[in-house]
Amino acid sequence: MTSLLYRDVDRPSTTALLFGAVFVSWLAGSSVFAQTILIPTISVSETYDSNVFYTPKSLLSPGSKPEDLITQVTPQILVSHTGALMRGSLAVGGLITRYLENSDLNYTGLNTAGRLELKELAEKVSQRIVSLTVNGTYQFTPSLSTFGAANGGALGTGYGSTSLTSPLNVGLVTNRVSMHNANVGVAGGYMLTPTTTMTGTYNYTKLTFGGQSGGVNSQLFDTDGHQAAVTIASRISPRDTIGTTTTMSHYGQGQSAGSGTNSFTTFNGTANWGRLWTANLSSSISGGGILVLPIESSIPGQSTKMVVAPTATVGMNYVSFSETLRAAGAGSPPGPFQDLPALAGSLNPGTVLPPGQYSAGLSYNYSIFPSYTGTSGAMRTHVVGVNTRVGVSSRLSGRAGVNYSHGATTNPRSSFDTFGASVGASYLMGPVLASLSYDWLYFSSLVPGAPGVLDEIAFSKKIVLLSLSYAFTSQSFFRMGGLGSVGATSPADGTGSPLGEGPGGIPPGPVPVTK
Repeated sequence: MTSLLYRDVDRPSTTALLFGAVFVSWLAGSSVFAQTILIPTISVSETYDSNVFYTPKSLLSPGSKPEDLITQVTPQILVSHTGALMRGSLAVGGLITRYLENSDLNYTGLNTAGRLELKELAEKVSQRIVSLTVNGTYQFTPSLSTFGAANGGALGTGYGSTSLTSPLNVGLVTNRVSMHNANVGVAGGYMLTPTTTMTGTYNYTKLTFGGQSGGVNSQLFDTDGHQAAVTIASRISPRDTIGTTTTMSHYGQGQSAGSGTNSFTTFNGTANWGRLWTANLSSSISGGGILVLPIESSIPGQSTKMVVAPTATVGMNYVSFSETLRAAGAGSPPGPFQDLPALAGSLNPGTVLPPGQYSAGLSYNYSIFPSYTGTSGAMRTHVVGVNTRVGVSSRLSGRAGVNYSHGATTNPRSSFDTFGASVGASYLMGPVLASLSYDWLYFSSLVPGAPGVLDEIAFSKKIVLLSLSYAFTSQSFFRMGGLGSVGATSPADGTGSPLGEGPGGIPPGPVPVTK
């Protein structure tokens, strides 16, 4: 029965179908003078996983085999289209996965990510509109943690990143469970004055759980999230940008077993400051308060009081930018897939960096997110991480990262701690990219047990992944995002979107303006 649930991928979400239909219709009706890029890719990977159930071994059914070797084939197609009024990209990939010891866990998953740039079309309405984009992702997979999924293009979990793109990214981990995760985001910017811009965003997140495995049945809560934000940013000097952000979020939750519901609403406001310290070093900081509205209920234990808490986001990034890289074209417009939302298990461009290029980022976030396993409701969460990438040679790139997350709820009382570390290397052998990575994850949680008692659940897992990838129509695909792009190159860091940006996530703070 469980294996059938995992294979149920023939009914993609309405969000994914709608986004795909809009993209294909737009592509078919575009100008004949437009440019379309089509890049099929395929990856074959072999993975050792010390705990495929994401569960303490003592809680598994007798005879369970948590250690396993996993073979995964990932066919994927990336489409980019540039027209007179619109630009966009779309990636669709399968996750065909087979287990050596636990064949009943075999599944076929799905990753879909798309992005539309509508700035040129919006400028026909007003020249003051400086940006208009639509992002969308859909993912079906049995509990593949996305805590730090953005991993520089290589396959694997990549625990070193802390881009908060959905409730899954804050570090809370479930046992192995069939999971549907969809995100849709719209963002637009309007120039109020030559130095002041107003940005508005709306994001929708939907997280749905199915069958669990390993003989473990945790309390899981399907979650729908709506988030709207307005940011005003003013450039006060060539190096400094200040502003404010106001955000409203609403989350509706229900037990996946079909009983019990919960919802909460938050309002927060922050003051923001971004600074470009040097040509290589930039930082951003935002801080303020967050308000959780009270909930009145006739059900005992369901009423909650109003909560007021601080919220803060800090980021610091250092990116090498030598005269050699400048002469080679770094810093020119982004490539066709540069800003495509990243999903764990997807292959993205920009894996191989130019020799001598490196980047390092430090990020911290404290805010309130929904808890979706063990208990539901508002969860205060700290997430801190460090992520680095380096181009060792023209063919070899390395990456490493660590992050830590702590979250807690008060009604009912629960908490969790997650620590992740990742190190990996990618080597380009002609048209084939070989990637090797090692990930370690530790998770510990305190959840309600007997009345007045908290039960501790803790486990760790190690993942060693070796993959071989091939891009059929582009020899430069794996260098895209560095200096070897199709049509154009991307920023010199090759990291993709700004810190914290993404569908379902936190609106990014003001970005320092270069001289």
